[in-house]
Amino acid sequence: MARSDWRRPALRTIEKGRRRIKLTLSYDGTPYSGWSYQSNASSVVGVLQETILAMIGEEVEVIGSGRTDSGVHAAAQVCHFDIAHPAIGSSKFKPALNRLLPRSIRILRSEEVDSSFHARYTTMGRTYRYYFKREGDLLGFDENRVAKLKAFPPLKLLDGYAKTLIGTHDFTTFAAATDASESKVRDIYESYWRIEEDRFGLELLTYTISGNAFLHKMVRSLTGSMIQFAERKMSVEEFVEILEAKDRSRAGRTASACGLYLYRITYDEEEYAWFEEEYGGN
Repeated sequence: MARSDWRRPALRTIEKGRRRIKLTLSYDGTPYSGWSYQSNASSVVGVLQETILAMIGEEVEVIGSGRTDSGVHAAAQVCHFDIAHPAIGSSKFKPALNRLLPRSIRILRSEEVDSSFHARYTTMGRTYRYYFKREGDLLGFDENRVAKLKAFPPLKLLDGYAKTLIGTHDFTTFAAATDASESKVRDIYESYWRIEEDRFGLELLTYTISGNAFLHKMVRSLTGSMIQFAERKMSVEEFVEILEAKDRSRAGRTASACGLYLYRITYDEEEYAWFEEEYGGN
């Protein structure tokens, strides 16, 4: 779809006397109920806000590029917050917060930005990756970080499903019943399966998907469904028919949270310009 159809709200200027700090961070999602704040459970953003308060003595609202569910990890989540503190340099947030935060959350970069940046509303693309290992190849520290399979389904069939997702589609079939999005249409820039190796030379089955945005549990639903359908040797044509049916009951299983990583966020308007040119009129 055209970027003009994304229906993002207009950006607001930063209040006078305040500054905007952008963080890039990674986290192990295992101990948390997800990214979003919850009053009755520990969340990544809740811990981050409490730690910033302890650091500068100022309450802030941390806004992320998007939420991750309970148990989902992030290699490079992006967020921002506005502060009135006039003195502390933006680069100081990385070392200071890393001293205070639990080891499950690490700040990778901290910088000051202007009001043309918004962690959520100026995002141009999000990339997720999912990792599987064969059950017999799991190492002692793979628990809660890699999903397991008894055997890998046919890679050619999996990648055949994945390639059909590139473009603009209605993903109602693969959206959770709890998803409240007005539109289930999303743009997908990349979608592919690969066999890779971990740092010890053991094989990983990986799924990578990039898009403008994703529905609630959409990536996990797609991943689990493709695995299940490939195990059954379902044809690519039938997979496309299930996608186009816009019927949640036609989806397969939902993959567990532990193998999923928010892998990358891009704010570069030129990176996926080719997609706008090719699909923007659809």
